[in-house]
Amino acid sequence: MNTTSVSQEVRTDERGTDKRAREASMTEQESNATALGQRLAICFAAGVIGAVAVVICSYLLFGLGISGALGIKGPIPLKSPDIYKPLFWGGLWGLLFGAFIKTAWKRLYLVGFLYYLAPMAALFLFFLPKSGAGFFGLQMGPMFPVYLLLVNLPFGIVTALSAKGIIGRHP
Repeated sequence: MNTTSVSQEVRTDERGTDKRAREASMTEQESNATALGQRLAICFAAGVIGAVAVVICSYLLFGLGISGALGIKGPIPLKSPDIYKPLFWGGLWGLLFGAFIKTAWKRLYLVGFLYYLAPMAALFLFFLPKSGAGFFGLQMGPMFPVYLLLVNLPFGIVTALSAKGIIGRHP
């Protein structure tokens, strides 16, 4: 019986490093980059779902009469150009959420609940003053910031729930 022992040949490059280890490292990096891309795409979609929750919340607050009591004339319009703006911005904020979702995975719901403060800070300190409504939108009335806090409240948690529902057990 002829038995031959086949030894694995370790190929080294000109620097003397193991090519297989380097290729495995490159494959792992490509896998991490792909996983990050997948998380960003998933969280963009989750952000859009979170924005849909904000639109639904605006109609719910209007239907309950809370919006009117706070001086708001109507909910977010559902007609064609008006509805796309909050959905698109929700997706962009979802991208940012996707960048750190892996590190926040163990406390995802708490982080998601608190995450809505990031878009609110941008709204209060950048977008509203730029549109002429003043800081915190106070030129629109003293209760306008309260309405904005209430209507945007579901964004972070719904985004986190949607992302977890799509991603599954591990990011």
